[in-house]
Amino acid sequence: MRVATLTTKNGNRGTGVAVEILISYQLIVPILFILGGYLWGSVPVAFLVARYKSGIDLRQYGSGNVGATNLMEHSGKVTGFVVGMIDALGKGTVPVILANLLGQELWVQAGVGLAAICGHNWSLVLRFTGGRGVATAIGVILGFQMWPESIITAIVLGWFGRFIFRDTGFWTFISLLILPALAFVFGRPAEVIAMTGVLGVLLISKRVTANWEPLFPRYPWYRVIGYRVLWDRDVPRKEEWTERRPISDNDGPLKHVPD
Repeated sequence: MRVATLTTKNGNRGTGVAVEILISYQLIVPILFILGGYLWGSVPVAFLVARYKSGIDLRQYGSGNVGATNLMEHSGKVTGFVVGMIDALGKGTVPVILANLLGQELWVQAGVGLAAICGHNWSLVLRFTGGRGVATAIGVILGFQMWPESIITAIVLGWFGRFIFRDTGFWTFISLLILPALAFVFGRPAEVIAMTGVLGVLLISKRVTANWEPLFPRYPWYRVIGYRVLWDRDVPRKEEWTERRPISDNDGPLKHVPD
């Protein structure tokens, strides 16, 4: 990559070549880190576990999400919890910390985290289908040691979403909206604040596109889009969505494996 060339009065191009190599290195290395984050995030852990343990294509069951929550419904709670920890810490936290330890600038660390979320949501292995990215996004936030933000969003998502209202979809949406504001309030660098905004856009975009599934035909398209944005499903009732099964089960019978 030719970026800059400096020539001395004697026509010596040595300095120019050195600068050219340095600038090329400074451009290529961040790109490789971000690409590596995407490929790492693309490893479909939930899909592989569902195939091995329950003999199913997780995209054809329940919400169609290739992630821990859908895996809990169809392969057991303990299995889903373990995979959720892998998606969070393994996919989200580890790449960010590794980029930091290897001396990458803050914007590169943010790019690596966002790329890992993109890989999880639009996996190269699964032809650009995948999960919703919530667990991986939590892992990225932890990688930046955003402890106050993590605690507040955990209260919103866990306490209100799971324990009081028993529907995490809407409260995940609320968490995505307040996260950039929290990052600003707690004085995070501009790169991190921008990252939280892009993170929200990625996760909401994934809700809208799902896994490229057609809109549910029972309701008008604008209602289905609204359901996807707010509740991450195509229908009003959670159970109607999470308990879906394929009409023709080509994966074989669903195996309920208790943990």
